[in-house]
Amino acid sequence: MESVGYAIDSALEAQHAGNRAMASQLAALAAVLNTSRAHLSVYLQPGGLAEPDAVELTARAAALDAALQLNLTPNQVRDRAYEGQLLQEKLPAFWELFQLGLTSYAHAQAAVQFANGLDEPDAVTEYDSTLAAAAPTLTPAAFRTKARVLQQRLLAEPPDARTARALTERRVWVEPAEDGMAWLHALISAPDAIRVKARLNSTARNVEKKQKQADRIAREAGTTRAPRRTRPQIRADLAVAWLAGDGTPTAAKVRPILLVPILSMLGTVGPDGELPVLHGYGPIDPATAARLFDDAPAFRRIGTDPISGEILDLDRTTYRPTKAQRDWLTVKYGRCARPGCDCDAATADIDHLREWARDHGPTDIRNLIPLCPPEHRLKTLTKIRISRDDGDSLTIHTPTGYSARYTPTAYPDDPAF
Repeated sequence: MESVGYAIDSALEAQHAGNRAMASQLAALAAVLNTSRAHLSVYLQPGGLAEPDAVELTARAAALDAALQLNLTPNQVRDRAYEGQLLQEKLPAFWELFQLGLTSYAHAQAAVQFANGLDEPDAVTEYDSTLAAAAPTLTPAAFRTKARVLQQRLLAEPPDARTARALTERRVWVEPAEDGMAWLHALISAPDAIRVKARLNSTARNVEKKQKQADRIAREAGTTRAPRRTRPQIRADLAVAWLAGDGTPTAAKVRPILLVPILSMLGTVGPDGELPVLHGYGPIDPATAARLFDDAPAFRRIGTDPISGEILDLDRTTYRPTKAQRDWLTVKYGRCARPGCDCDAATADIDHLREWARDHGPTDIRNLIPLCPPEHRLKTLTKIRISRDDGDSLTIHTPTGYSARYTPTAYPDDPAF
């Protein structure tokens, strides 16, 4: 029994130490951004200092610098800096608890999230003291619920105004899943979501009825039919058809890049087992790739050499980046060349590693990389630099003396690429 108790005590002390360390990191990251905003020349070139958003630009550069060294994303750095700043300035009682290690980062995140909108001093004080008293005895999930309920009670802003503000955040995004699938997310108003769900359910029920009728007719005729789709499958198919406009004059017409090793089109797997790649998603099975290659004229199709894997029939013959160069860079990088950025290379700017005007860099394929517009601007106006090493490796340099070598690849989990 004593050994079990000792082990639990050790686990508790480790948890408290981790909480204290996390509080220290949040405070340090808040200091990083505050200091950079007070000393713009640390990160900005003269051209950047003249920009109207120079303060925001230097904060972005500082966040990227810290992110590279902490193996975080710049958004994570900025989120943690904001959390540290708000906790210190707005929630002193809870902050003291966090610094002592008596509450976790998950609790702190919830406290910060639901402090938004609380501006009246009395409301903020009550929010802080109530949560500080409750945090040590509640799990993160229970604490989050308490913080949300408390916020709703203390908010001075009317509910309709909050809903109107939240509605401005509506958006749709795609998240790759396994085995050639993907998640399609939509953040929309609750009434719209209920309307969409109701129509999907109603239409799916009608499709199910028709399937059953067709099955009955087939049985009576002594024929067989393909297995019936389940209702969830029908709903998914309906959502795709409606959103893509299938069967209408305005049906979606896109031109994603399909990178297909030539051997796979002949029904043969390449020497390294390479799979076809759908740009913006990743490797797909050869059968799907063959169907897309043959039947989908809206796809940009680029064959690759079965031995070297190099892209065929693309070269550089013009002064400015050509369409061929852009296609090559899109396939090669897949995403923005800044480490950690997941923006699609197909919509990125094509930037010169050695600046065209300032450094007289050539418009050569080895001097070109895809950078999304925000990262392109950061590289041009700040002192953060990217240089090419031997082969495909790049090195990013920051004004604080940090350098990191990396090799950007379109699909790092696939050994063939």
